[in-house]
Amino acid sequence: MARKTGAVDLNTATVEELSKLRIIGPDRARKLVEYREKNGPYEDWSDLLNVEGFDEKTVNDIEDSEAFILGTEEEEETGEEW
Repeated sequence: MARKTGAVDLNTATVEELSKLRIIGPDRARKLVEYREKNGPYEDWSDLLNVEGFDEKTVNDIEDSEAFILGTEEEEETGEEW
């Protein structure tokens, strides 16, 4: 998958950055970052199902959105870490 221009990387974004996005909001943003800090980077969109407050519909909406990427997507595509 090609990197989406201007997309927010769920593996590097801060709570403040994520909070500004309508689909996430402050509470989910905090939970996303806390989970990432405790468990490491998100490797697949389905990892978000492990975060409190994220159901299948929400995860699908996030994955389908042009606003988000997982840093691992570009890494897999290019074979490089960034």
